[in-house]
Amino acid sequence: MKENCDDCTISPSIRQTLSSFLTNRKKYHLEWTMIKYTIVSIIILFLIAEILAFTLWKSNTTYLTQLPWIIYLLITIPMVFGALNHIHTHKTSSTMMGMMIGMVLGMQSGVMLSVILGSTNGMFMGSLFGVLFGVTIGVYAGHNSGLMGILNGAIMGTMGGTMGPMIALMMKVDHILWFMPLFTLLNVLIIWGLNFLVYEQLVDGKKIERRQLQFLPFFLSCLIITTLFTLLIVYGYTSAFVAL
Repeated sequence: MKENCDDCTISPSIRQTLSSFLTNRKKYHLEWTMIKYTIVSIIILFLIAEILAFTLWKSNTTYLTQLPWIIYLLITIPMVFGALNHIHTHKTSSTMMGMMIGMVLGMQSGVMLSVILGSTNGMFMGSLFGVLFGVTIGVYAGHNSGLMGILNGAIMGTMGGTMGPMIALMMKVDHILWFMPLFTLLNVLIIWGLNFLVYEQLVDGKKIERRQLQFLPFFLSCLIITTLFTLLIVYGYTSAFVAL
C-alpha cells in the first residue's frame, strides 16, 4: 500500500524537531542561550574589529587588507566555542557520541581556522596553528567518552588543520572570497547539527543534569583567542606564496 505523503523530502522527525525548537523555547532553553551568546559575541567582536580599523590600526595596511579574513575569524571562534560549551554542559555521554563530537568539532574547527590563516599567512602557519587548534578542540570535545573520543578528535583535527591551507592556496587566485560565505555557512550548519544531535541523543526524554551557560567566561574566551589569532595574522610570519 502506497503511503500518502505530500512532502517526503524531509523526514517528519526532522520537521517535528525544527518545529519544536522554534516554538518551545523552554524545552530548548540551553540551545537558544548558546545561539544568543554566540551571536552577541560575534557582534561585539565585529564592533571591536571595526573600532580598531578606525583607531589603533587605521594606518596598518596588513590589518586593513586582511580585515575580510579577520571577520571570518570572528565568526569561527564563537561558533566553535559555543558548540564546545554547549556540549560540555551535559555531564554524560556515550562512546559513539564522543566519537561523533570529537570528529565533527575537530574537523570543523581545524579546517575553518586553517583556511583563514592559510589565506593570510600561508601554508606553514595555517597548517601549524590549524592542527594545534583543531586537535585541541577535538580532544577536549571528545575526552568525556574516553580514548575513542580523544583519538577521533585528534585525527580529524589533524586532517582539518592541514586541509584548510590547501583549499586557501589552491583557490587563492580563483574567487576564494566568493566561495567563503558558502563554505562558512555549511560549517556553521554542521556544527549546529551536531548540537541538535547531542540534544536528541543525550537529553530528549532523559533525566540528566545540564549546567547553565555563563556569558562572561564564554565571551572572554572568545575575545582572548580571537585577539591572539588576529595578532598572528597582522604580525606573524607570512609566506611569499600568499602575495601571489
